[in-house]
Amino acid sequence: MKTPDLQRTAYTVECFLNALRLEDGPERTKIEETLVRWLADPTRLKEDHLLYSQGNIACYSQGKPVHNFAVPQAKQAQTIWSNDAKLSTIDGAAFSRSGQLVMLGTAGLLLAMPGLVAAKEAKDQQRSSNNNNNNNNNNNG
Repeated sequence: MKTPDLQRTAYTVECFLNALRLEDGPERTKIEETLVRWLADPTRLKEDHLLYSQGNIACYSQGKPVHNFAVPQAKQAQTIWSNDAKLSTIDGAAFSRSGQLVMLGTAGLLLAMPGLVAAKEAKDQQRSSNNNNNNNNNNNG
């Protein structure tokens, strides 16, 4: 796997685990490394993916789980799907009934992306600073 592809995969797995609200630590690092290695495996099929549901992460290949990780400390009620480049919430009931992946989107998962919260806070702070400057200019004018 090329370095940019590996970096993208590692970033996607980090976002996936962040979406589960898993705390950093040795246990998370071990799971993260395993998931990145599995997704980066050149023999893996393109449609292979990760799925989180009800305290469990599963690696799916050809529609069947091939690896499972219990994560009872995860604080996510939604079912989350990810491949090596994207993540999305899915309809957990549809998946349970028929194995069908009904993508619901990334709403609410964006905060799982490293750097986004800090970037938003910096932007909000800049906006607040600009408003204060405008108010000062208006009062002094």
